[in-house]
Amino acid sequence: MAKIRIYGALLMGLIIFNSCEEKGDFELGSDVAPIEFEAENISLSTGIVWLDSINSANLARIFVGEHSGSDFGDMTAKGYLGLDLNENSHPVLTADDVLDSVKLNFSINFLYDTSATNRALNLRAYKIGESFPADRYITTSELIQTNELIASGDVQIDTFDSVYSIDADLNWAQEIFDGIRDENATFDAQPAFSQFFPGFVFRHEGSSQNIFGLGTGSNFEVIFYYSAPLSDGSGNVANRTITMSGVGQPSFHHFTSDRSATNFAFVQETSVEYNQISELVVQSGIGLVTKLDLSDLERFANVNDGAIVNLAEMTVGPIGELPPGISPPSILLLLITDERNTLISDGGALRAIQEDGVSVISQAFPLQLRYNENDRTYTASVTSYVRGYLNDVFRRNEVFIYPANMNLSTNGFTLGLGDLEIKIFFSQLR
Repeated sequence: MAKIRIYGALLMGLIIFNSCEEKGDFELGSDVAPIEFEAENISLSTGIVWLDSINSANLARIFVGEHSGSDFGDMTAKGYLGLDLNENSHPVLTADDVLDSVKLNFSINFLYDTSATNRALNLRAYKIGESFPADRYITTSELIQTNELIASGDVQIDTFDSVYSIDADLNWAQEIFDGIRDENATFDAQPAFSQFFPGFVFRHEGSSQNIFGLGTGSNFEVIFYYSAPLSDGSGNVANRTITMSGVGQPSFHHFTSDRSATNFAFVQETSVEYNQISELVVQSGIGLVTKLDLSDLERFANVNDGAIVNLAEMTVGPIGELPPGISPPSILLLLITDERNTLISDGGALRAIQEDGVSVISQAFPLQLRYNENDRTYTASVTSYVRGYLNDVFRRNEVFIYPANMNLSTNGFTLGLGDLEIKIFFSQLR
């Protein structure tokens, strides 16, 4: 009986094999049409929008510096930072204690131009001339700067691991030192101290040809160095310090870009789409983004009713050539917008096209287009989004190409009008 089953299986296999050899195309039956595989590019309408709401507050980094000659304009940045009195650590000072010097210590955690050149930072710190509340600030925000120069110094930035120092004004420092010694109420608690000294305005003096990112919080310190006589009557002194920092203090940066000498000089107003263009741009910091119209997906859905989407891939690039030492954003997002050209927030998150395998109406897993240095393009699969679109689950036609490091960088790139593509690989019954 077992031999009969084996011979039967072999015979069936030979019948199927011979049938395929004779007919050529694989079919489930004579009444079932074969599957046809196709590919189609989606037409993308584009424009440029200058966003007006790029947050720059409390990011552990403030920008300082100037850079001219880039494809998207001459950039200027200045930073604002409050100072923590750190009153609980103050020593008991005596009349014999002498203030020797004061240093502002800081770290650098970003360079627009990472090449070995253009690393001279001529840092100046002025006093803020108004109250500095812990509030929301954007790149267009400013506070009054006084003419009181608190600290200055010129440093050469070598590495991101180093601590750099500039000298503080001794008259300013002496007033604080004396106030602590005299137990003046101004220097007993943070609210009174913040009224006396709201914080620093940091600027670069001269043409740096670079934008520098200064660390805030514990990465910024003001150290008062003083001498205290020893109590043993020897006449010797001990070298001691009082430390204040940026911990828990508000910070933000103001950032501008003069586009008058560029191909984007026509971009004059925020939240306006400019679509009579010859070139596209994406720039972190200042908030220049490219806007896409995906409505051609609706035409595709109508023409290819019942199509099965096997893969949909988006490609951005190749981007324009960048000068040595300057890198583009490593990741791009596709943020959803509308005819108002604003960022759409939902529960604190910006609405974006989601990555494959995630619900298209979710918001926690934004799709990431990653940069490939070899071909200078960004790519990612948008298969789930296109499937959802064709099934009429979720349709949004207007999106921004938005750098993931928008708040923490000043980098960007230019792009040709034809260097954007969504290609759909799909199958349907013939």
